[in-house]
Amino acid sequence: MSADALLPPHAPPTASIPDGPLTRVLAGALAAALLGAVSLPIRRYARPEDEVRDSFPFSHYPMFSATRKSHYWVTHLLGVKQDGTVAPLHYSYLGTGGLNAVRRQVRRRVADGDGQVIADRVAARIASRDRVQDRDVVRVHVVRGRYLVAPFMEGADRDTFTSKLDVRGSADVPGREAASTDAPMTEGETA
Repeated sequence: MSADALLPPHAPPTASIPDGPLTRVLAGALAAALLGAVSLPIRRYARPEDEVRDSFPFSHYPMFSATRKSHYWVTHLLGVKQDGTVAPLHYSYLGTGGLNAVRRQVRRRVADGDGQVIADRVAARIASRDRVQDRDVVRVHVVRGRYLVAPFMEGADRDTFTSKLDVRGSADVPGREAASTDAPMTEGETA
């Protein structure tokens, strides 16, 4: 059985629009318009840097192409373990939602002076949850840290890319005792 036998007798095997001079002109005009629209953003590179604007739909995405600052400030949690080591705690102790949404809310609250309240609540949450990674955490710090971007992106050690830590709140985890009486980083201390 051939392919022509499957077609009904009244439907010839042709294109849906007949080929003619008008359709060729329309196809050429449409192709030229699309090529022009795609190449149109090139003209913005001829302008001085201060006149370059980003616009939809021909965006060059400045969030990816813009120059990054050399450092960023991040408000987050640090946990002091029984052996005295300090490690970041999971953001879910701060609240529900995505990482960036939680960090924005915490940053605002800490700026308003609620760092100690947050530290107390997180310490209670750590005591009530049974996460394997945090079983040896005895103290919680809410910190505002200044981190260097280049060493972080290069995979450097945490001590290398951390340039400053401001403790905004500290609390002991209920029911857990530290191995030593000297708990590192007290409130107001900077590293």
